[in-house]
Amino acid sequence: MELFERLKKNLKELPGIGDKSSERLIFFLIMKGKVFSRELSDSIVDLVENTKVCSICGFIDENDPCKICNDETRDKNVLMIVEKARDVFIFEKTKKYKGLYHVLGGVISPLDGITPEKLNFNKLLERVEKNHIGEIILALPPSTEGETTSMYILKLFKDKVQKISTVARGIPFGTDFEYIDDFTLQCSIERRQKIE
Repeated sequence: MELFERLKKNLKELPGIGDKSSERLIFFLIMKGKVFSRELSDSIVDLVENTKVCSICGFIDENDPCKICNDETRDKNVLMIVEKARDVFIFEKTKKYKGLYHVLGGVISPLDGITPEKLNFNKLLERVEKNHIGEIILALPPSTEGETTSMYILKLFKDKVQKISTVARGIPFGTDFEYIDDFTLQCSIERRQKIE
């Protein structure tokens, strides 16, 4: 079936979806019927058409600046640096962190051709200097690339902020934040450590 194969090919573009998962999803959609499929389709189109990348922090929201950057109750003295917008969403689910975020858009990886110039460092430098940030929290992946990026940030800002800390290391090396439970993330924020 041509329609079946076309949808299967599109579904396989999604992370974690292979042949069997895409086939299972297709049969689920067929069984749910037209109303559900239209609602799903409309919600996907609405999401894609109505979300923006925040011009301040790099998070994704319906507004620019995003709701976090616009929230007057947030601690504007603390800035958590993360790799990707998904990480902001994950840390926000803990409901424990009350500072601001900065999304780098990746981590330094010379082997993959990702240098600091290709990441969101210019905006970060501007934010730290303009807003007189007192603490930077490094919440980058516990990987070689994440550590390289952390060391780069440490050198860049060690004389520009009072404190640079990192989320506590209970997070297994090589694990992405999206696979870590909320409690572990919460503890990693509360028990962050100053980098010497």
